[in-house]
Amino acid sequence: MTIGNPISFPNSSTIGSQGLKEQREAMHQRLMEGATGAEVVQVFSDFMDGLLMARFREVIQQGNAEIRAGWQECSLVAMGGYGRRELAPYSDIDVMILTQGNQAELAQAISIGVFHHLWDLGFQVGHSVRSIAECLEIGEADIPACTSLMESRFLGGNAAVFQEFQRKFDRRIIKRQNKRFVLDKIEERQREYAKFGGTVFLLEPNVKKSKGGLRDVHVVQWVGQARYGAGTIQELSNRGILALQDYQVLQEAQEFLWRLRAFLHLEADRAQDILTFDDQVKIAEIYGLSDLPNLLAVEQFMQQYFRHTTGLHDRCLRFLEQTHEESWVDRIRRRLKRYSLIEGHFRREDNRLTIPTEKILGVLESPILLLRFFELSHEQAVAIDSQVLNELSQHLATVPNERFQTDEVSSLFRGILRRPGRIGKTLEAMHQAGLLEKLVPAFARVRGLMQFNQYHKYTVDEHSLLAVKEAERLLDAQGIMGEVYGTIEDKDILHLALLLHDLGKGRPGDHCKVGQELAHKTADRLGLSQDEREVLAFLVFHHLVMSHTAFRRDLNDPKIIQAFAKKMVTVPVLQKMFILTVADISAVGPEVMTKWKESLLGELYSNTYEVMVEGQLSSATTSGQSALSPAARKSLLNAMAIQLGESSRHQSDWSSWVDKPLSQLPDWYVTSTPPEQMAAHLLAMRNLSSTPTHVEGRFNGELGVSEYALITRAQAKPGLFMQVTGVLAALGLGVLNAQIMTLDDGTALDIFSVNDPDGEMPPSDLKLEEVSLEIQAVVQEESSVEQVFERHRRLTFGPQFPTGRRPTEVLIDNEASDSYTVIDVFADDKAGLLFVLGKTLVQLDLSIHMARIGTRLDQVVDVFYVTIASGEKIRDATHCEQIQETIQKAVDAFLDGGQ
Repeated sequence: MTIGNPISFPNSSTIGSQGLKEQREAMHQRLMEGATGAEVVQVFSDFMDGLLMARFREVIQQGNAEIRAGWQECSLVAMGGYGRRELAPYSDIDVMILTQGNQAELAQAISIGVFHHLWDLGFQVGHSVRSIAECLEIGEADIPACTSLMESRFLGGNAAVFQEFQRKFDRRIIKRQNKRFVLDKIEERQREYAKFGGTVFLLEPNVKKSKGGLRDVHVVQWVGQARYGAGTIQELSNRGILALQDYQVLQEAQEFLWRLRAFLHLEADRAQDILTFDDQVKIAEIYGLSDLPNLLAVEQFMQQYFRHTTGLHDRCLRFLEQTHEESWVDRIRRRLKRYSLIEGHFRREDNRLTIPTEKILGVLESPILLLRFFELSHEQAVAIDSQVLNELSQHLATVPNERFQTDEVSSLFRGILRRPGRIGKTLEAMHQAGLLEKLVPAFARVRGLMQFNQYHKYTVDEHSLLAVKEAERLLDAQGIMGEVYGTIEDKDILHLALLLHDLGKGRPGDHCKVGQELAHKTADRLGLSQDEREVLAFLVFHHLVMSHTAFRRDLNDPKIIQAFAKKMVTVPVLQKMFILTVADISAVGPEVMTKWKESLLGELYSNTYEVMVEGQLSSATTSGQSALSPAARKSLLNAMAIQLGESSRHQSDWSSWVDKPLSQLPDWYVTSTPPEQMAAHLLAMRNLSSTPTHVEGRFNGELGVSEYALITRAQAKPGLFMQVTGVLAALGLGVLNAQIMTLDDGTALDIFSVNDPDGEMPPSDLKLEEVSLEIQAVVQEESSVEQVFERHRRLTFGPQFPTGRRPTEVLIDNEASDSYTVIDVFADDKAGLLFVLGKTLVQLDLSIHMARIGTRLDQVVDVFYVTIASGEKIRDATHCEQIQETIQKAVDAFLDGGQ
């Protein structure tokens, strides 16, 4: 539909804030009825033209003789987006008064009479008064200003003045300096990419300036104007500079973004270019999309968004590459240089792999040659020419998948997957060309498929390709991950599993189970052996198992390790699962893989490997005392003597006392704690009679976390876990792990590992001391958790994710551990949740022995190893149900209520 002709251009005396509001409301209504984005931006630009010109004429008519005469030597000029007639409803208005000579009085009158009125109406107005000579000087020195001048459009006044400016600007700036202008605009856009996100697939993109946004269209038009004198994509297409297919992609994307941006502005009642999560949900509903099984309406909408922005960005890059201007020396060299054919079909030109025009049809008709083309790019580490990728994309869209289901094609594809170095880049090019989905048809369905949660930062297809890159990155990595990756022989199966592991998303059912079925189909298409088929499907189906085990279970429990080893079956499968898990987590988003997570995954891998090779864990001892070697024992005693200021001859005085607490501490603590830190803990235990509470903070650089150790009498102070986690939550610190150790005499040694999402790393000694003192004050009942929360109320947390709260889930597991009942709580995150859980467990008269906090998409997973007061597991089924119900009610009440 069209907007029609309801907007007249009123004179300045009839338009005010209310009239402007009504115009915008009318625009909003027409958008809801189906008006295009192009109609909205153009009609609003026309409306603004009428408003400005009515006011301009009024200023001239009411001015003195000098003003009435002076307007004949000036022009009123629209610039920037307004000059392009692309005004969104709350866009800034850029206007210039162009003069021939000194028109100070006229400029002042126009500024007061026109621009002040626009400010009163709430517009952001960028205005200037410049002579033609000043415009030319600015155009030479200031690239952004040059761009704005290039897009200038005559509004009123003396047209001859504007035409003279255009002639001089085109001759002196555009024609003489177009090469520098093009390079500067490309560099400027690269800086914007870095500032507004380096990928098209941002969770909350800026529809104007992010990669794939409207600014990419602007760059095409600016470069087109400078290079060819064609300032719109329509002109570029009409003159054959821009291919028809590329023009259609750009035009459709531009229209989609224009309309979307208009909605964003009108829904927010202000200039709003960031597509927030809330906006995504709202606009998906406006666009008439509804939730499907396993595919939300918002995910469908964002898939459309990413399809348009990906196409727009690809065409922008291709056009810029096409317009690269060679020097006359380079042109002569290229014409004189004879490029020999590679394997009779391909050619390498200027560090690009291409296909000669006379060979292209033959390659397009041969799936084997197509795969060989990409394999050659992979082998020679050279990029494929973008124009060729475009031709391949257009051609492959019409080719049935079955043509690629041959042994020769599969062999070539597996050859690419087998050799790390630039597998990820090659797969990206194949995906861009539409070739990857011919080999793995399920990949077509996840193109641009957003995962609408705060955990994943990329679409499913980009995440999968990035996961392959993350695995390849380990080729030169130091440490256990690099070592394991290097030992994997059939890397093609690992990389294929990474490519497939999330392809079940967006389909009905559990994505792991769906992924397993897709893995079977892919294995059959590629002709994998039965063993390879089973391993591939196993890795895809169980790709979350290792992270769940590492992040949610006690890795010091031999039963956990034995069970995980049994599931992995063989060492080669364990090795692949380890690297797959590391790469998968690393590809979720920047800084998602932390030293803490690396440590846990490495520990699980090493322990499981030892069980699978040796049959048991060598460290599975019964007490800390037996785990301490003679050398380590000597180091510990030396450290205690140093901290006491005693000489080593007094060590024998401590030897017998040390044995008692060590015999009651777990072996993992004794073997993993530095002697100096262990000595401090033991001395604090020794001094509890004089100092009943001791809290010590330190930064563990190896794990990248802060650790707070609390030593006190647990029997005299019930609810220690609740108190400490409450203090940490009030201070904005996230608990990752808590180890609660209680000796026979009631002495408690509790160690909390935390991260500070907003603080500096490593934290200062002052910060560690401040947190320690807060914990100590609460434990000693000199303060309360509520008071700490009140003092630090400035620590606020983000708004709830727009999909709404997910159901709370409480699971009780009596099989994972022989000694403890394991309680898993899945709930939306909120400051103080762990404190509420700890308080509830205390009220249930349960003792916490270990706690670990993980994530599941937008929920946290709080895991507790507990016993009843007698120290036994919770074996009564009715009791388990009561605990489950009590915890769930407490969590729901907290999440639905206030802080």
